[in-house]
Amino acid sequence: MFNPDFYPTPEAVFYKMIEGYDITGKTILEASAGSGTLVELLKLNGAKEVISCENEPDLRTILESKCKVIASDFLTVTSEQISHVDYILMNPPFSKGAQHILHAWNIAPEGCEIIALCNSNTIDNDYSSTRKELLSVIRNYGDASQDLGSAFSGAERKTDVSVKVVRLF
Repeated sequence: MFNPDFYPTPEAVFYKMIEGYDITGKTILEASAGSGTLVELLKLNGAKEVISCENEPDLRTILESKCKVIASDFLTVTSEQISHVDYILMNPPFSKGAQHILHAWNIAPEGCEIIALCNSNTIDNDYSSTRKELLSVIRNYGDASQDLGSAFSGAERKTDVSVKVVRLF
C-alpha cells in the first residue's frame, strides 16, 4: 500500500492535534499530506486555505484534487514558498520525523506555529545529532508532552508505534 511510511492520521488524532487552536480562516501547510486525510479535516474545520507536499506520485495525484501541492519533497520547500502560512501541521514519515520537524522549524515564517506527530522514540532516544537538535528546539521553543500512545493501532493502516504531538512556537 503506497509506501512503508504511509499512515493516514485517524480523525480522533487530528482533533487532539488541534485542540486549543482556532484554525478558522487560517492558511495551513500540510507538509506530508499523503492522500489528504488531514487536508480534508482542516478544510472541514474552517481552514481558509490548505497547501501541501507529497512525495509518493500516486498519493500526490489523489491530493491534487483536494488542495494545491507546492512540492513533492517537503525537505525542498523554502521559506519564500510558505511565507503566508499560519500553521504547519503534519504527520511526517515516522522514519524521518526529526528531519521534517526541523525543516519546518527552519522555514516557518514569523508567528507560524508547528504541530506535528512524531514517533515517541524520536523524542525519547536522542542517539543522533538530528534528534539532539530537535530536542533542543523543543526545549527552547515548544513542547512534546502530549503522548498519544499507540494512536494508530485501530487506524486505517495500523501500527503500534507510540506517537507524541510536537508543538513549536
